[in-house]
Amino acid sequence: MYAPGPAAPSPLGAFLGRTFRGDWAGAARAALWPVGLLLISAVALAIPSYGQDDDVVIGFGDRMQIALAVLLQALGGGFEAKTATGSRYADGGWSDFGTELGGVGQLSLIPLTVTALWIVALIVGARLMRTRIAARGPQSPTAGLEAAVRVALLVTGAVLLTGLFARPTVAGAVKVSSSPVLAALGALLLGLAVAGGVLHRDDLAQWLAARPAARAVVRATGTALRALTVVLALCSVVAFVCVVRWDNAVHGSDYEGSDGSLLLVTLFLLPNLAVMALGLSWGAPVEAEGTGSSPFGGGYEREAFGLGELGDVVNDWAVVGALALGLVSALVVGVMAARRSADRREQMTAAGVFFVLFLLLAGIGGFSAEAGGGTSDGSGYGSDYGSDYGSGFDGGYGSDYGSSGLGSGGDFGWWGTSDGVAGSVQVGLSLTEALLFGLLWVFAAAFLAPYLMRMAGARTHLVAPPVPPAPAGAPTGHLPFRTQVSDQTRTQALPEVPSVPPVPGSRRRTLVWVVTILVAFLVGGGAAAGVIVWQDHRSGGGSDKGAGQPRSAPTADRESGSSSPDAEPGDDITAAAEVPGGYHRLNDPLGFSFAVPEVWTRENVEDGTQVTYAGPTGMEHIKVGVIADAGYTSYENFLALEETAAKKDDDYRRVELEENTFQGHAGAVWEYTYTDESGRTVHAADQSYVADDGTEYAIMIVGRDDIWESGVADTFRVALETWQTE
Repeated sequence: MYAPGPAAPSPLGAFLGRTFRGDWAGAARAALWPVGLLLISAVALAIPSYGQDDDVVIGFGDRMQIALAVLLQALGGGFEAKTATGSRYADGGWSDFGTELGGVGQLSLIPLTVTALWIVALIVGARLMRTRIAARGPQSPTAGLEAAVRVALLVTGAVLLTGLFARPTVAGAVKVSSSPVLAALGALLLGLAVAGGVLHRDDLAQWLAARPAARAVVRATGTALRALTVVLALCSVVAFVCVVRWDNAVHGSDYEGSDGSLLLVTLFLLPNLAVMALGLSWGAPVEAEGTGSSPFGGGYEREAFGLGELGDVVNDWAVVGALALGLVSALVVGVMAARRSADRREQMTAAGVFFVLFLLLAGIGGFSAEAGGGTSDGSGYGSDYGSDYGSGFDGGYGSDYGSSGLGSGGDFGWWGTSDGVAGSVQVGLSLTEALLFGLLWVFAAAFLAPYLMRMAGARTHLVAPPVPPAPAGAPTGHLPFRTQVSDQTRTQALPEVPSVPPVPGSRRRTLVWVVTILVAFLVGGGAAAGVIVWQDHRSGGGSDKGAGQPRSAPTADRESGSSSPDAEPGDDITAAAEVPGGYHRLNDPLGFSFAVPEVWTRENVEDGTQVTYAGPTGMEHIKVGVIADAGYTSYENFLALEETAAKKDDDYRRVELEENTFQGHAGAVWEYTYTDESGRTVHAADQSYVADDGTEYAIMIVGRDDIWESGVADTFRVALETWQTE
């Protein structure tokens, strides 16, 4: 009797055995491409000092680790910054004295440039490995899959190690984490999909050859990806030009004072900006939502930037340009789908895949941030870890005048106590409008593109070519040239029918199609404009409410009377006065109006709640803050702000801080002086009150102390006397 031989390995076991005995050196060369891309990108992002100048707090090594943590989000990683409990912060940096605080902040931002380049780098490495495998001669049927697994495992291991390395502790207090396990999992899935598709392409082609339906879907997906690449490239150019012009306007034509960090970061986020630009050009606004809470109250802010706001901020031609970008992008999708599709079903499938990819990128292309923490003495704390501390003495008191909400530059700032603070912000394309307008633009273009191409003389399989009319006297239903060819030749020659001179009937058909195309594309733009108008009407916006810039308006006194022109800021003010000579009234979209000197204009809006009005020269300006659902009194808010202001600047001097009544509402006035960085004495005054609906209004003026009595005080008095709300 013979002893049984060793059992044969299972198919899976044999596959894994061949995989782990395979060419690891070649797989390492292929994996080096995407891993090297991450390292090079991190070095590039770490080179700028990001405004630190000579006082460097975050060195190159820490910046590189932070950059790696941010970049790993392109593969599914996270970004978390946590302040160790008991850490102390003093003015200028972390030290052994100052305010004790602790907190945590999370950032969700997928740099789509890195995701795209990482996939491209992996494709390049996999193609080189496929050439290496082919040079070795006949291999096992699963050699491509085995190589793909090796490449994916090496990439996953490298990403995991990179994520473990990208966990710096900045200045000995802020600990950054990159969620290395999630990043490694994302790298594994992407690596298997991309490397498997490249290295196992021939077998996949044979599998698809026997399945026409699956082959059509894959071909339509390829068409959609090509169209998406072209459209995003076009929108990226437009977005980058807009950012360059904006940076140039801020820093001057020679970029003095700019280290180029904005443009570098823009390059890594170009696809994100391109998706927003595409959605905006189709009528979907970019939305920002922020929430926050603190011991002084909480709040919610929502801002939307659409075609209407674009026209207000720039001009009407900017809206025309945006719509033109949307029209060209839609035509690109429609034409490419028509040229590369075998029939209508495949064409519409390609348009549908493009639309789904667009919505997917719109969903993941925005950014969100969350932060929370607490302090032991009421000092400020924000997700930027100190950049919004204190009153700043620059015309603002934190980001929301002591409440909570969006901070400068998209960061959060608020005033905390030992009870803690929390907040979040989300910025991205409105998916509801993107779904609606995307359907209109994409599928209208896909439907009409074949006819448009036929009118332009291009060939397509989706629309039958025009058939020349029968000559006079010919039998009905029979054409002379068709009676002389076989059925086979007839079907093959159908697309080659030569064009014929136009006749009145064909001209009429051309006119019909031109009108149809214009109407179809006006549907997209008209629907966008209609929804914008409807949204403005729904929110109660009129000609002034919806405007991005204030406009001069005639003065309208309240029926309750007017205040005395000699009233001091601390006096009870009950109604708006006439606008004196040399001043003009401006209606602000935030729902208020008041008079400023004729040469003053609306400068900018911070966080959607603070508006600055200033003249062409000098430092004098008025800042108005509007905080919904304040949850505190103006006097309590000023007391808390003054406590921190006195700690921050030894030269702070109170002139006045007391409760008052402003236009029948309980309020407070705060007047003080301080010394700025140049050693100049600055004088400031703030009148704040809480309206019946709980909204706090703060009207603050800042100017040089040496001209306070000669002009600044009068400007503040006129602003308060002419103040009105809707």
